[in-house]
Amino acid sequence: MKFKSGVLMVLGLLVIGVLVMASPIELTFWGGWTGPDGDVMRGLVDEYNSTHPDVHITFTTMQWTPLFTKFMTSAAVGNPPDILGMHGPDIPQFAALNLLSPLGKVVENAGFTATQFATAAWNGTFYNGVQYAFPLDLHMNAIFYNKALFEKAGITPPTGWVSGQQFLNIAIKLTLDKNGKNPNDPGFDPNNIVQYGFGLYSLNWHAFLQWYELLAQQGYGFLNSQNTKVDYPTEAGLKAWQWLQNLVFKYHVSPVGATNPLNDFLIGKTAMLEDGPWEIPACQAQKGLEWGTFPIPQVFGKKAVWGSGHVLTIPVQSNKVKMQAAENFVIWLIKNSSKWALSGNIPALNTAREYAYSLPGRTGFLESAPYEVMLPRIPMEAEVFSAASVSPIVVAGQDIMVRDQDILPVMEWMNSQIDQILSR
Repeated sequence: MKFKSGVLMVLGLLVIGVLVMASPIELTFWGGWTGPDGDVMRGLVDEYNSTHPDVHITFTTMQWTPLFTKFMTSAAVGNPPDILGMHGPDIPQFAALNLLSPLGKVVENAGFTATQFATAAWNGTFYNGVQYAFPLDLHMNAIFYNKALFEKAGITPPTGWVSGQQFLNIAIKLTLDKNGKNPNDPGFDPNNIVQYGFGLYSLNWHAFLQWYELLAQQGYGFLNSQNTKVDYPTEAGLKAWQWLQNLVFKYHVSPVGATNPLNDFLIGKTAMLEDGPWEIPACQAQKGLEWGTFPIPQVFGKKAVWGSGHVLTIPVQSNKVKMQAAENFVIWLIKNSSKWALSGNIPALNTAREYAYSLPGRTGFLESAPYEVMLPRIPMEAEVFSAASVSPIVVAGQDIMVRDQDILPVMEWMNSQIDQILSR
């Protein structure tokens, strides 16, 4: 009996051991992709899970702001996600708190180099000379246009960059009052416009982003080289805001305070829209809409467009096995990121980005990619570039673009508010 019991015990231990060995490593992956892009990412995660039975990844999405709040709370109690998606400019606020693992050696050992990625995307993974992420994609502003409305107006859509004046001429020709007159026609009625040439975001932080890219087109950044103070020529700032304000109040090609510029474009109320590739799925889903894209206008001396990029980080944790598994997944995801182009985002990896050229509506974004300028990478990014309604950059945009206030005092107020935040 003792022998039999011993055999059973050994067999039982072997079974338990096999079961333990068969249990996959459980990883958590958080990201802020809450639209169709989230479905694409979930598909990639599912593919990895099905082809790597030794690992199981649970993918969770929520809006970026609550996501980061949850990350801070979870990290504080030692339970962060194993993989965390974010934007390149988000890195400093978490790296400064030592919440992200340095990944320079991991990236290098995976065989990746700077020359294999879009420059802006690669540079966006660094903070203070340390690489904290893998570059996943680029996304930037471009011009969406309605092909039917262009054809009706007798306009050949641009295929590349156009000047500010050329763009304005197009927008004027596409703007119609109830009598079919354009803004430069005698008797044009600005109070009864039935079709606008161009849709602008003026109620949220995108007004600032549109101004920021025009500042960059003049060769200037927003902050000084130490990122401690607002520093750009007043004249350059005025010119950038004036261009945007004139589109609304002087030339009447953009509506005042549009509450839903995307929907206005989808239903044909506006013929063009400046927005990012995250709107591609909405355009594709709009029945009867034929659309395309081209780069934003080059209003000033240099080609430049605001943009950002998603990156993949690995938060600091003590479990080396899980950390290695997280690294393996991220490396796989970057190597297979051509499929991420289906989300509308432009893959950062050069070889993966080639696939995007075969997809509809990507032309404007692909032409713009080499000229992308990101916001400064600073630890106080969430405060300085806040999208909240009380944010200085949001209030300034509304004052100039909706309330038609004098630009200089508004701009000076915005600068002083940002300086106060930076000095804390």
